[in-house]
Amino acid sequence: MWALPLVLCVGVAVASDWKVTKVDRTIDLSSQIVKISSQLTLVNVGTSEANSVEVLLTKEENEHLSYISAQEGNSKGKLKISKQALEKQGFKVYKIELLNRVPKDGEVKVKVELRLTELLRPLPEKITQKENQFVVYHGNAHYAASYPVVEEKTTVKLGSGKTMSVTQVLPTNHENERVVYGPYKDQPAFSTKSIKIHYENNAPFVVATVVERTIEVSHWGNIAVEEYIELVHKGAELKGPFSRIDHQMDRRGRRQPALLHFTTVLPASAKDIYYRDEIGNISTSSVRLRADSVDVEIKPRFPLFGGWRTSYVIGYNVPSFEYLYNKGNDYALKMRVLDHVFDNVVVEKLTTKIILPEMVRKIRLTTPYTMDRRPDEVRFSYLDTSGRTVVVLQKDNLVPEHIQSFTLFYEFEYSQMIREPLLATAFFFALFTAVIIYVRFDFTIVADPAREARERIQGKVSTLTQLVDKKNRTFSQFLNAVSQYKTSRDVTALQDGKKKLETDRTEVNGKLTTAIAALKEDCQESFEKAQELLKYEKSIMDSLDGYITSVQKSQQKSASTEDTQFTQKVAEARTRSEALLASL
Repeated sequence: MWALPLVLCVGVAVASDWKVTKVDRTIDLSSQIVKISSQLTLVNVGTSEANSVEVLLTKEENEHLSYISAQEGNSKGKLKISKQALEKQGFKVYKIELLNRVPKDGEVKVKVELRLTELLRPLPEKITQKENQFVVYHGNAHYAASYPVVEEKTTVKLGSGKTMSVTQVLPTNHENERVVYGPYKDQPAFSTKSIKIHYENNAPFVVATVVERTIEVSHWGNIAVEEYIELVHKGAELKGPFSRIDHQMDRRGRRQPALLHFTTVLPASAKDIYYRDEIGNISTSSVRLRADSVDVEIKPRFPLFGGWRTSYVIGYNVPSFEYLYNKGNDYALKMRVLDHVFDNVVVEKLTTKIILPEMVRKIRLTTPYTMDRRPDEVRFSYLDTSGRTVVVLQKDNLVPEHIQSFTLFYEFEYSQMIREPLLATAFFFALFTAVIIYVRFDFTIVADPAREARERIQGKVSTLTQLVDKKNRTFSQFLNAVSQYKTSRDVTALQDGKKKLETDRTEVNGKLTTAIAALKEDCQESFEKAQELLKYEKSIMDSLDGYITSVQKSQQKSASTEDTQFTQKVAEARTRSEALLASL
């Protein structure tokens, strides 16, 4: 079953009729999108004024139709187009309303644009890495209309590459990258002549099967945009293994039927741009700043051949003053429904979510074309109480011509902007106040003797710890004096170090005895353990004189055996003291 190309039929108004005097039709088949542009000249041959014409599409064209638009003459505005319920001889009818009523014998020129997706079929369906991609287009050499056509011509653009076969409908002229059918004269209504064109088309047939676009609006000066995109190459599938070496040595370069890299066009004010996939950030991307846009050069981790797929996330921030307008409490957000993904992209399913600030109301939405508005969602963020309203839009089968702006109207009171800062301030104030009250006040109703005893013991153990630390420092100072003696050989300094050790030790032991005795009234067990603190340095003091004598006799500046033994005794006493204190 093959599809006829665009069939335009000149419509009728009540008691009026049309005649097509000239048709100049162009069919662009150089990419995955079939782009049809028809320049029509029509004359009202009826008995009264007419204000509309009709466009007819075959059933298959209607199924693959993504975009349709019409312009009258040199006017830049788009004409209103509506799909009619009734069919005409098996064709789907689209009614185009003209800018003005056309009088009898009056002439009007109309340009109709169509974009058809997934109409071209690869043949063969599977190719190797080194082969080129060929596709087949089925269509009609004539411009079929519901009225006679005086003169018509169709130009088919194929792009560069080989042409395997072209159906001839005389007069037909095949020149390089184009095929011209016609001109044909005085064709009757609904004239059809089937054609088939089998040609080379190495454009990657990459389709964005899923695009989930999220726009988060903040009244504090920023709008965050993020898109999750899934890409699938729906051209001729890759047959056999993939070779990275063959790919790098392929002389075809960009003419390979694979997506090697592409350019995404973002707004000129985009900043904080990021691009990542499931693995993480992809460093092969680059950003180029232009006067009216920001171009992101994206290179996936691997080339996308037929049947292959990938997904990624791209996001950025833009200043809100460029897209958010207000007058008092009335706000209007004007942004694009869809960002430019890459040239000639086809989007199978688009979901656009607009996250509005909390407490908005009276939401109204205007879209540039028909979209399905899903039920609103609610999303919670930091310091939210009732949640933020999320407006959800969906549309299937989009092309670059759908990159247009929507307008979202809502009301928001300015006083609500300081609500969350006040909530944060109140929260932290309450938290710190509670901590202060809990720390400063004793909430026990009845005194706890056991708890009070534990607190007294902890205080006395803390005193013991300080005294033991002081005694350990006394031994460390003596070892420093010995070290200095080995360098200076000053006997007086060494004897002064010894004298200071004995004096400080006696003083600390006296205070330790008093502190240990104070433990007895609270805990006999702790008292008995603590007495051991006075015995740990006995071996140190017993060997002190012998150690000093050996130091004086030794001429070594480095540590001797006696130094090592004495130092070990000091360290052992310190370790045992700390372990005992920890057990109290």
